[in-house]
Amino acid sequence: MNKRCSRILFATLAACVILGAYPVWAGDNVSADLVERARTCGVFSGTIDQVNSSVLDGSLEEAEGEKLLSPLVAACENKLPLAPFEDKLAEGLAKHIPPLLIARALNKKLDEYKFAKGLLGAPAKDADPQLLIVLGEGLSKGVPRQDFEGYVSSYGDQASEPFLVGMEMASLLSQAGFDYKLTSSILDAGFAANSLSPQWRYFIRIVLVARQRGLSDDFIAEAAKGVLGDGGSLGDASTRLGFTSRDLTGRDISN
Repeated sequence: MNKRCSRILFATLAACVILGAYPVWAGDNVSADLVERARTCGVFSGTIDQVNSSVLDGSLEEAEGEKLLSPLVAACENKLPLAPFEDKLAEGLAKHIPPLLIARALNKKLDEYKFAKGLLGAPAKDADPQLLIVLGEGLSKGVPRQDFEGYVSSYGDQASEPFLVGMEMASLLSQAGFDYKLTSSILDAGFAANSLSPQWRYFIRIVLVARQRGLSDDFIAEAAKGVLGDGGSLGDASTRLGFTSRDLTGRDISN
């Protein structure tokens, strides 16, 4: 009697599991294709697993999980840098932002990075990951597209390293509300004198300190143009503006 009851109970439980699991399995069959595309393309496995786990534990609906993974797959298949997308997704989930808002932000970022890649599609420049990240993240932080269009149009024939440094300067200065005409006048001087060394990517620090001291952007730009024209360093720029490089970071950045 006990054995018969056990068998009946086992059969009942097995049927419940099969019947209960079937809709989940059938639904998962759709996202399985997307997951396979993500893994094959090279999306970080931890990101894929995080989305899958959230679907399995009920934190996300299956459709929401697909909406979150789709922009990453599209970014991967378009040969875009994946880390900014993976980080954005992980941040959104950690902060419990509604999935549709995360998906919207990811799709916006995808559009910005596609624009960036197209902008760098000229024969003069390969769309390398560093350049794409500077452009894509700058756009996501409010840099107008026309600023980057102007930059690439004006300086697209420059050597790779100063081209990257100048682009970082243009992006950070624009984010700080520095007029692009002033920025381009500084860059003109730097490129003409071949003096845009990597340290100049930190020029934004000088701008922020100088503003705190009441100096105008026009005055800052003139000082930077003079220093770059003379082949000077970032430390020389801060000195010309009346403070030392230690005022910026607590250490000397003149080298």
